Amino acid sequence: MNRKKISWFGFNLTQKQSVHIFILSIAGLIISVFLLMTLVFPIIMINIYYDNYYPDDSYIIMTIISMLPFMFLSGVVFLLSLYSLIQCRKIAKYYSPLVDPVLEPKTKSQYNEVTPDPIAKFCPNCGKIKKSHEKFCTNCGQ
Repeated sequence: MNRKKISWFGFNLTQKQSVHIFILSIAGLIISVFLLMTLVFPIIMINIYYDNYYPDDSYIIMTIISMLPFMFLSGVVFLLSLYSLIQCRKIAKYYSPLVDPVLEPKTKSQYNEVTPDPIAKFCPNCGKIKKSHEKFCTNCGQ
């Protein structure tokens, strides 16, 4: 599976971004399930305990209609969190380290080292080979 084919709402994410969105989508999933349960619980309780007080079903229907926008909003948050959870898991799982390599921290000795450049550089004035870390030519001073 190619990393470029997997996107989150059309955005290509890095592995770090997908992990952050994954954590946020878990929190959104838990909160939306909690909200959905708090909205469904009164309907269940009305059906169990208040059946004798309200013989017709008009009170239950009114309760469902009054909670419908909140149920819809909680359902949308649940579906968006679920989609984000699935997509971010795929992005993090199939992320290629060759595209965005992880940089390792340097030690003190690596900062002091001068790495030679494999491409030889020449002085534009005299033509002598110049080392990559040298700013001026050792032969003519250019």
